[in-house]
Amino acid sequence: MNNKGNTGITAIPLLASLLMVSATTSTVIMNGTDGMDFETDQTLNEVMNEITTYLKITSIIGRYSVSNGTRSIDKIAILAKQFITNSIKLADMTIQIKNNNDVIMLGYSGYAIEGNSELIFDHQIWGKTNNAFSIITIIDEDRSLLDYGILNDDTAFIIIKLPAGFKIGNGETISVKITPPKGVYRSFNLVAPSFHASNIISFEDI
Repeated sequence: MNNKGNTGITAIPLLASLLMVSATTSTVIMNGTDGMDFETDQTLNEVMNEITTYLKITSIIGRYSVSNGTRSIDKIAILAKQFITNSIKLADMTIQIKNNNDVIMLGYSGYAIEGNSELIFDHQIWGKTNNAFSIITIIDEDRSLLDYGILNDDTAFIIIKLPAGFKIGNGETISVKITPPKGVYRSFNLVAPSFHASNIISFEDI
């Protein structure tokens, strides 16, 4: 499946930034210049923000439903974890969904619930997830997601019930962009095949 993903920053510029920070730090140590020390700290903070807010998308699954005789994907679940442990406040994170006709911005619904052994797409939390995203936790040892809405070294499904104008029909595509409060956004395309027999689809090559 030809789904495309990017992070808003590539590995090469990131590596170059780290090398630049390293080189500048060496210069500061040798020269002992206060102004350069401030600039180095600022650059280092910017680079670290980008690294520590990066979300690793492990998998994305969707479920088809039939409405008015039309079959389309109306629910998606994005399994995500952090690349490096850091606190991300979900209330400050946004998800943009775009198709050929329109775009919608989703915020956090405020609902997070443990996955336990319940089926992902039959979970009760879907009934509370409208024009927003919610969370089904997989690993949340400190209950930061459940109690405070903070992603902190956790693994969870970010779930979205697609509004009517954004459901994915056969052969159609939507673009998804996840933007944390600071640092690196994560974006990818979800493409529905022309035909898919099962009600559950796994989007690959994210």
